[in-house]
Order: sequence, then structure tokens, then C-alpha cells
Amino acid sequence: MDFDLILSGDLPASAVRTALVVPVSDVAGPVSSVLTDDEAAAIVRLQESGVFKGKAEEVYALPSSTDAYALVLLAGVGKPGTCTPENLRRAGGRAVESLRRDRIERVILECASDWPAAAFVEGVCLGQYRFDKFKATSPDAFSGCVASVGVLCTDQAQGAALKADCRYAASVCENANWARDLANRPSNDLTPAQLAYEAKSIADHYGCAYDFLDEGKMSELGMNALLGVSRGSSQPSKLILLSYHCGPELPTLALVGKGITFDTGGVSIKPSEGMHEMKFDMCGASAVLGAMRTVVQTKPRVNVVCVVPAVENVIGSRAQRPGDVVRAYNGKTIEVNNTDAEGRLILADALAYTVDTYRPDVIVDLATLTGACVVALGHHAAGVMANNDKVFSTLQGAADATGERIWRFPLWDDYGKLIEGTHADLSNIGPPKEAGAIMGGCFLKEFVKDTPWAHIDIAGTAWGVKNVPYWDTKHATGYGVRLLSEWIRRETTAAKK
Repeated sequence: MDFDLILSGDLPASAVRTALVVPVSDVAGPVSSVLTDDEAAAIVRLQESGVFKGKAEEVYALPSSTDAYALVLLAGVGKPGTCTPENLRRAGGRAVESLRRDRIERVILECASDWPAAAFVEGVCLGQYRFDKFKATSPDAFSGCVASVGVLCTDQAQGAALKADCRYAASVCENANWARDLANRPSNDLTPAQLAYEAKSIADHYGCAYDFLDEGKMSELGMNALLGVSRGSSQPSKLILLSYHCGPELPTLALVGKGITFDTGGVSIKPSEGMHEMKFDMCGASAVLGAMRTVVQTKPRVNVVCVVPAVENVIGSRAQRPGDVVRAYNGKTIEVNNTDAEGRLILADALAYTVDTYRPDVIVDLATLTGACVVALGHHAAGVMANNDKVFSTLQGAADATGERIWRFPLWDDYGKLIEGTHADLSNIGPPKEAGAIMGGCFLKEFVKDTPWAHIDIAGTAWGVKNVPYWDTKHATGYGVRLLSEWIRRETTAAKK
């Protein structure tokens, strides 16, 4: 997406179909330096009649007869001073239908008033996402994508800052959409090896370091928790490693993402209904890889490592069985009492290896870990467990800024006792129907030593989200890319102080 700055005045005629986006308050009406008298009067009539009131998240398309733009897109901002970035994100998502219907390829953001225009851009970028890799399309079909954005402003410096904010927002959303592409691909197209290839493409394109551990090397290192999950599959597992190094004096942040490219549940097999959605069990991996793209594009003053255990969990003659005992990389033994609680097994080895190898100052993992988290929070927020209040606080700030909600669960010692094993140090499940999401967090806590850490369970937010206009219920959301990108940006700012 291209961006340019337009200083207020007469807009030139546009070579492509363009929409002028104007924020409209439900009290004061529109504020614009370029609307014609007829357009301003039409907006007043719409508000007086109640057709369009200017409420937050409300949008309305008004045809225009000017040469500069074909459409005036009214974006409701509610009462002055009450509009949030999330309101504008959702308005941008709602606007996509009108923009596509009118074949709009360029939008101009009217910034005569103070409103979070970058959030509107986010909503459009996320809302116009489509996954059509496997569909036949007509050669002359309209792509339905806004390709350029003009920032219309009265002040050069303010306009340049707004343009930079919009460009950054669009870039992060493009990385989120890239992550959505990964997650939406079927498991026969995105194997662990292919996921490693996609990670390598980040390193090749942007210049960060890439490596991976194959099954032979993982076996030498004693990563039997991870390898036990992959035993039933003909697809070899990988431990994918990306690192961005900025300086030895700077803090190191570690991102770890669950990369189960398909999950049958193993011998503890899942019901057939909905099993096709288990291609989404690598959404934690796609999120951390998408965030890593932001890192290597923006080059923050902080070190970042990204670790992805990529595995298939399927049934086969060699598949691990309930009751098997495995010894993890850190030496702890685990009773595998449910082979469908496999995400915590692969993350256990990945987390322990990350802590030992990179010695990060902070580690955050993302995983579609438990159905229990969906029971607790629905599809409205991800569950977070953390061993450090500061880590959670900075994640909460990033969540508030991006609209990717999180909610903290406790990690009391009483919960930890529930995953003690009968014949091994740990059990990979706790008591039935008791704090299932927390059990997963308690298990992972055993593999991070004293490193400040947070676990984000994205089972409810990775796909299937309803009533958020910029996300499609049937596809992956890319949840976590914007959250982690903002978290790293805030950690970078903190490191400078």
C-alpha cells in the first residue's frame, strides 16, 4: 500500500476511483477542508433524518460528482473525544464492503480534525483480506483492494507524522495478513518442512539469521517431548530458529509459537466434526513469524529470537500412546496421559531450549493450546498466564493499543500440584474439567526456569471470531502479530531509557 501527503487545498482530479474518508461526530457533524457545500448539506440532512447519525463505528457511502473523488465515505466517531482506535478499526472493516462495491482503489483521509486515522487504515487492510489461493478467478475480476492512501492535512509536520503512522499500521497489518495466509493453507500444503521454508524466506529477504534443528539433532539433545508428538507422522518435525541481533548490550526478547500443522489428537483422537479446522493449530507459529517480519522490517534497537516447533500430530503405527513417559530436553519426565494435549509437549522442549541457548531477558509464547480457554473467554480475548507482573503489564498495554484483547489467569502453586505425575515428574493434563487453560500454563512454567515469561493461549482468537468487521469468521485472524509487534516496540522504547 502506497502513502502520500496532501496539504489542504483543491484536490486534483484522480486517475483511479477514489473515496474521501471524512470523520463525522454525532454532535458536531463533519470537519473537512475540501467537502463541497452540497456534500456538507447532504451530510447534515442524513444526520437530521437519522439515516446516518455519526455514531462510533457507523459508516455511510455518499456518491460525489467531483473529479477528485467518486465517493465520500462517512466514518462515525461518536461524541467528540470518545472515539477509540478500535472504533475506527471496526469502522474501517465495515467500510470495505462499500469500497469494494464501488471499486475504490484509493482513499484520501481527511485529517482536518484529530482522529486515529491509522486505526481506520488498519481496519481497511485487515478487512479487505481474502484467501483465494486455491480458487479459480476471472482474469478481469476486480481485486477489491485499496492500493494507495492519501493523508489530507493542513500542517506539513503533522501530516508527515500521520502518514508515517498510517504506513506503519498498514505494514504490520500486511504481516498479519501474511500470517493469515500461512494459517489458512491446508496441512497438505503447509507441512513442517514448508513452514520452515516460509521462515527461511523471511531471513533470505530481510537478512536475519535462520537455522533449524532436524529430528536427528533434536534426538541428540534429548527433545523427547517434541519428538514423541511427531512419532506418528511421516512428515519430519523441525525446530525453526530465527534471530535478529542488534547489539550485545541490548536486551533479548524471545518469541515461541506452537506450530502443529495438523492435529488429529493422536491416539486420543478428536471428534470428526470440525477436525478440518485443526490446520489452524499452527496459528501461534504464524503469529510469531508475522511479528518477526515486523522486527526485521523496522529494525528495532533490541535483540529478538523466534523459535517455532513445527510438528504434525497424527495417528500411525509408531504414534505415542496414552500412558507413555518421555524425558524432556530439561531432564523432566512427563506422563503423556492425553496425546491431544500435545501443544504443551512441543512447547516444553522449545521453551527450555530457547532459555538455555539464547538466555533471553523475556520470553513470550503463543499457542492455540486449550479448548478450555474458549470455554472461559469465548472468542473475545486470549488468556494469559505470566510469572512476572511487568511482562504482563507491558503485554496489556500492547493489547489495549491494538484491540487484540488479553485476560490474565492465575498461576497459583495450588494449580501446579494438579499436574504432578503419578509415575513421572509431570502429567501433561490435570484433573478433568478443572481449570484446563491454567493447567496448560502451569505445565509450561516448568520449562522456563526463572526467565520472565508469559504464555498467551489464543485458541479462541486465532479463528472463528464473530462480530468483528475486519475479521472473517471462516478464516484465521492473524491474532498476535499486531499485539507482539506493538509489545516489541514498547520494549524497545523501554530499553532506550
